[in-house]
Amino acid sequence: MKKFVGLLLAIWLLSACALQAQPTFTAGGNVTVNQNSGPYSSSQPWATDIVATTPQFEVTDISFEGFLTFASDPVIDAAGFLTFEPTQDRSGTAIVTVVLKDLSTGETSIPVTFRIFVNFVNSAPSFDALNADQTIDEDAGAQTILSWATNISAGPNPEENTQQINFVATVTSKTTYMDFTLEPYIDKTGTLFYEVAPNANGSATISVVLQDDGSSAPPNVNTSAPLTFTITVNPINDPPCFTIGPNIKIDEHNGPFSMADWATNISAGAPDEDASQQITFILNTKSITTYLQYDVDPAVDSNGTLTFTATPHYNGTAVYEIYLQDDGPSTSPHDNTSPVQGFSITVDFINDAPSFTIGPDIVVDEGDQTYTLPGWATNISPGESPNEQDQKLNFTVVFQQVTGNLAFLRAPTIDETGLLTFRPTQHTHGEAIFDVYLTDDGQYEPPHQNQSDKQSFKITVNKVNYPPSDIILNNTTVLEKQPAGTLIGQLRTEDLDPEDTFDYALVPGDGADNNDMFAIDGDQLVTADIFDWETQKTLTCRIKTSDGEFSFEKSFVITVEKLIEGIKFPNAFTPNGDGENDTWELEDIEAFPNATVAIYDNTGRRVYYQSQGYKPWDGTFNGTALPMGTYYYVIDLHDGKNVYKGTVTIIL
Repeated sequence: MKKFVGLLLAIWLLSACALQAQPTFTAGGNVTVNQNSGPYSSSQPWATDIVATTPQFEVTDISFEGFLTFASDPVIDAAGFLTFEPTQDRSGTAIVTVVLKDLSTGETSIPVTFRIFVNFVNSAPSFDALNADQTIDEDAGAQTILSWATNISAGPNPEENTQQINFVATVTSKTTYMDFTLEPYIDKTGTLFYEVAPNANGSATISVVLQDDGSSAPPNVNTSAPLTFTITVNPINDPPCFTIGPNIKIDEHNGPFSMADWATNISAGAPDEDASQQITFILNTKSITTYLQYDVDPAVDSNGTLTFTATPHYNGTAVYEIYLQDDGPSTSPHDNTSPVQGFSITVDFINDAPSFTIGPDIVVDEGDQTYTLPGWATNISPGESPNEQDQKLNFTVVFQQVTGNLAFLRAPTIDETGLLTFRPTQHTHGEAIFDVYLTDDGQYEPPHQNQSDKQSFKITVNKVNYPPSDIILNNTTVLEKQPAGTLIGQLRTEDLDPEDTFDYALVPGDGADNNDMFAIDGDQLVTADIFDWETQKTLTCRIKTSDGEFSFEKSFVITVEKLIEGIKFPNAFTPNGDGENDTWELEDIEAFPNATVAIYDNTGRRVYYQSQGYKPWDGTFNGTALPMGTYYYVIDLHDGKNVYKGTVTIIL
């Protein structure tokens, strides 16, 4: 019985314990969602295997890591579904502790902890620009606009506060004449910087975004929505400009002058002005010297070409001011006139050649007379330039050629008034041609000229015939035994008219004894017979010369010379002192002044030698008489053909 009662008690205890057991469940894992993903509700029960009569889940603790908070705290319903809503723009980790409570018993389960991860999603940075558009004047310089951008934020999540941000400005469009030296940019404080290029105007459209250094991979966003603004630059008429050319220096008589691109870098101003405005160069004369004049005044066209024509023969220096003007507005701040610049034009004096009109050719008769011809040269001028009129002038007369025997005691001269003076030499005549030119005392190095062109004139002195005064025969000897027609000498007539031609003839009269032995061949006296020296050593003839109008006669003595073809000598002589045949004589050796004579004895010893004038050998050697015998001689006449060799005998 006791055993049965004990058994019932045990069963009751077990049943009571079973009725009051602790609730249990199986927890789901950690939950991960992205920032700003909105309210979360699990699609499947987060808690399963729920053991409780009247189950109720309670969140007993929530702790956070990062910046996470909840708009709706995590809740698990009785069926085990989990719901929560993270606060917008927050991320981090929530550590959640949850228990299961059985409302029928009041029992709770063992606490379970899990994590809700809200992943950080990079949000676009943001900014405001309330007065974004800009308007300035051309050439306003560098621009700095403080607080152009405001409310600058890397993003709403506090986690983004450490991100680096930067503005990116892009010029998306600009008008033709709009440009920047410094393109627009915005620093981190929101200050806008830009600088429009000099002379640029128009408008430019700029797109601006703000970027952070966070991720841009979806769903992350690191760039703000673009903001577009406009920079407008009002045009201001700029003064035109140019680079002035060099000072001009030319020579007098340069003629029309033109220098292309004398003025360079010509601009009406900004590019838009260059395209539309008309420009004009204005020249003002500041000073000009006395002798400078122009046929065409200096001017510069819109292309920068300088032109002018200085009046020929005028020179000096002119100083000019020049500026450039456009047809744009000139009221401040506009300006349509360039700065004034200066340059000079110098026309250098070039000494002009003097000039004159030459006189006529002159014809006079032969004779001793001085001729003076006033005003022979006319229109005498030192040059056309006004500043040459005080120059000194001088005529130069240069002999060129002459015919006949014409000569001058006073060569032709011309003075500064044009007076020609000359005096021919008496008994001369012919034609003389002269060059004449005029010089001044100015500069002469090129391009200067101080000498006129040469002109020619002729002086003709007509011949007056004079009788011959003498006959000259250049040779009066002739060698014997020569054939008839042998030339004796050349005849020449002395006459005051040296260009006269003469005829010669043998004429009777005093000294004409041997005229028949001679003949005249032109102006040569020749033999008409064979002369013999042994018979007659001299002959005479009488010759007349005639110039066709006057004549002259003269007698000549002609000497006949002996013909020597070699020398003659004996083959023995007797040097015994009897006065006969005492020396070895060489006949006609005196006709050979260069002859040499050498004599040798039979031993080969030279016992006699003589050159350049033979002295007859007396048969001695060094003053001692030689013995009788045969000796050997060598005689060289040095005439190119005769050398004598042989023996001579001394007989005592």
